[in-house]
Amino acid sequence: MSLRRPTMHDVARAAGVSVATVSRVVNHERYIRPETKAAVEEAIAALGFRRNESARTLRPGQNTHTVALVIEDVANPFWSGIARGAEDVARRHRHMLVVGSTRQSFELERELLHDLVLRRRVDGLLVVPTAHSQRSLHTELAGWAPMVFIDRTPGRVAADSVVLDNHGGAREAVSQLLRLGYRRIAYIGGDPSVGTGARRLAGYRQALKTAGVPGDPALVHVGVHTVAVAHATTLELLRGPAAADAVFADNNRMAVGVLHAVRAHGGGAGVAAFDDLELADLLPAPVTLVTYDAAALGAQAAELLFARIGGESGPPRRVVLPTTVVTRGGPA
Repeated sequence: MSLRRPTMHDVARAAGVSVATVSRVVNHERYIRPETKAAVEEAIAALGFRRNESARTLRPGQNTHTVALVIEDVANPFWSGIARGAEDVARRHRHMLVVGSTRQSFELERELLHDLVLRRRVDGLLVVPTAHSQRSLHTELAGWAPMVFIDRTPGRVAADSVVLDNHGGAREAVSQLLRLGYRRIAYIGGDPSVGTGARRLAGYRQALKTAGVPGDPALVHVGVHTVAVAHATTLELLRGPAAADAVFADNNRMAVGVLHAVRAHGGGAGVAAFDDLELADLLPAPVTLVTYDAAALGAQAAELLFARIGGESGPPRRVVLPTTVVTRGGPA
């Protein structure tokens, strides 16, 4: 599923020197001729060779019995649910699960992945990639350790993935709002260039089209990434002669901002959201939610990863997990 990692032998052949000489350059030893050092460093750069720091302490064929999960935010119940499922599988395979958070930062993701694979030498990676395009990074690191993507997949990277039925879940939630009589349904979401967001937005539009309800571009707001912005955006959408009468939020954090705004506006607007919400059953008005088993998402991804660690080959697999639309809250 990936390219073989370059070795010191590869560097030695490319530079026309011995493996011992390559080792001396990598370890910054003295008394190496400048032209020899330059040739070795040029070969290292060309091949993308990186010394594995922890490999020096391991015997041939030995592994670290550690796998890593890289997510967006450990505080979000969605990601903690994924971690729980992955940890259960890792423990069954006698591995420790290490969890790191990118906080949606390209730089943090790159640093985390390089550290986990090249220095700590984890046996495999479970990755929720950031919205940025990092095809070269993921392709490079997939050559060093098996990698499985969760929730979203970067384009053209040969690796397994486990995702939700984002299109179907969003379509059914918006369809439920339409069945309740709402017609001017707004959409609040994050980055539409990310596969997850793009499919949820497409599901929203499909529900309107199927119901014969014209879509209004003014009701679609993307690039919303914080609760505060979701709150302010919702208040704007609920005001004016062409106001929205319902709002669909494409994740649980946006839903929090939407719910606060609807309450501040005096209620009355319908609300639907992708992801479940803690304590949603206590809400005074009903809310339509797209739910799923987050632990199963992490567990399924971990099972794919351990199959690869165990030597399974073959083309990358994509697993799509189902979602369920439920109604929470309302009068007791």
